Amino acid sequence: DIVSCFEELCDLKEVWNAVSDPFDALDKIKETPWVTAVTRKIRKELDNLISDMRGLPNKIRQFDAFSHLNDVIKGYISGNGVLNDLKTEALKDRHWKQILSKLSIKKKISELTVGRLWDHGVIQRKKDIVEILTIAQGEMALEVFLGQVKDRWIKQELELVLYQNRIRLIKGWDELFTALDDHLSGLVLMKSSPYYRAVREFQEDGKLWEDRLTKLRGAFDSWVDVQRRWVYLEGIFFRSADIKAQLPAEWSRFRNA
Repeated sequence: DIVSCFEELCDLKEVWNAVSDPFDALDKIKETPWVTAVTRKIRKELDNLISDMRGLPNKIRQFDAFSHLNDVIKGYISGNGVLNDLKTEALKDRHWKQILSKLSIKKKISELTVGRLWDHGVIQRKKDIVEILTIAQGEMALEVFLGQVKDRWIKQELELVLYQNRIRLIKGWDELFTALDDHLSGLVLMKSSPYYRAVREFQEDGKLWEDRLTKLRGAFDSWVDVQRRWVYLEGIFFRSADIKAQLPAEWSRFRNA
């Protein structure tokens, strides 16, 4: 019996020596800081571990230590998509607070490691993570739209064309009005989104730009009307010598307008 125990002990020592390198390699992966982690690289390193373990003798592969480590690594591989999803730019600090709360992690994201996420069940809590990701992606869509509105109208320059060598008029009104109406419609539609109501910043920016574009729409309406009338009157006053003779005061006023 003592001999049998000694042989079993030797076998366990052999198993431990065989799996210690994969264990150490896995621990090294787990120590990877989350902020610098590259999920594609993690997946490749896990695949390499599985490949290396397949090369171990059948005698080693029959022990629980091997089976346990093999199952753990395979679980991390199957759940790598969750880690990949967590790398999206849509996740802001407010979303990470929810995620860390769900996982019962009391660390800042800057202190987070890949192993801590795994150990706290990030793969098993996939449903909760997906719900937060869906919200984050919906909010990001609104953020992108608001960014497009701001960028367009802050940088917008009016295109001018010289008319009759006397005055510069605005051209491209159709494109301006189309863009304005599209953005105004988008801002109104955005109010019905549940993601809009959940973030105060969206509500403040949405109202601000709806007010601004509404006023700009009114200004453009007046501007294009005045420009159209000016072009019409220009054809009357400057293309007929009789008008100048018959209405000299009005002609002079229009010329100086």
